[in-house]
Amino acid sequence: MARMRILRRLTAIVAFTAVAAGVTLAAPTTTADAAAPHGTLLIVPGQSLGAAPYTLMADALRRDGYRVRVLDLMGTQLLSDSRAIGRAVDAEKKARPSTPVSLVGHSVGGVTTRYYVKNLGGASKVANVIAVGTPEYGSPGGCNQPGADGQLCPGSAFLRELNAGDDTPGPTRYYRIRSAYEWVTGDLDGGQCRVTPLPAFVAPTGYTEHTAEAVNPAVFQAVSRAAAGHCDGQFVDQPDGQLTAENSLRPQR
Repeated sequence: MARMRILRRLTAIVAFTAVAAGVTLAAPTTTADAAAPHGTLLIVPGQSLGAAPYTLMADALRRDGYRVRVLDLMGTQLLSDSRAIGRAVDAEKKARPSTPVSLVGHSVGGVTTRYYVKNLGGASKVANVIAVGTPEYGSPGGCNQPGADGQLCPGSAFLRELNAGDDTPGPTRYYRIRSAYEWVTGDLDGGQCRVTPLPAFVAPTGYTEHTAEAVNPAVFQAVSRAAAGHCDGQFVDQPDGQLTAENSLRPQR
C-alpha cells in the first residue's frame, strides 16, 4: 500500500509539472529505436519505488544516445541490492565489452551503487557513478525506513564500512546531482564533481523535491551531461575524514 501511494504521488507530480512547464511527454522509446548508444546507463531506483517511476528518465537518456536499463530494486536490502547491481554490470560488460557502463543511483540507489563499486569490485568496471539526491553519510529520515534495518541511519555499521577511507576509489568518476532543497549534500571525500544544485522543480521542500528528482527533466539533462564527462559545477578533492553525517545534512542557503 505504501508503494502504491508513492507511485500515485509521483504520477501526480509528473502530470502537474508537465502541464505547468509545458512539457510534452513523448511515448517511450525502445533501445532498438534509439540512436547508436555511446554508453550504457544502469539506473538504480530509490527506496520502495521500483523501476516504474524512472520511465521518463530512461526515455530521455535513450533519446540522448545512451543504452538504458532500469533495475527493478526496492532499496530495502542494501547488501543484496549491491550484489544485484554487480550482476547487472557484469551482464552488460559481457554483452558489450567495449561499451562503458555508468551507474545512476537515486536516493538509496546511490548508496548501494557506491557500495558495489567500492566494496564489491566495481571500480574497475564502472566509468561513472552518478548519485542523485543520495544520503551518502545517512539521514535521520533513514533510521526508520521499512525493511532497511536502520542501515541508512547515520553511524550504522553499513555506512561506517562504506565511508571508511577514500569514498571515491579507482578510475571511476564520481558525480553528485541534487535539488537545492535536498535534505543532504551528497558530498564525498576524494575526487567528486559536485554539480551545481538544481532549482526547485515542484515546491521548495525537501521531501517533495527529493521525490521529484526521479521525474525532473533538469535531472535527466544533468545525468546525461555527467555520463558524457562534463562537470557542470565544481570538481572537489576533499581530504578523507572531513565529512560526517552531521555536516552532510541539508546545507544552509
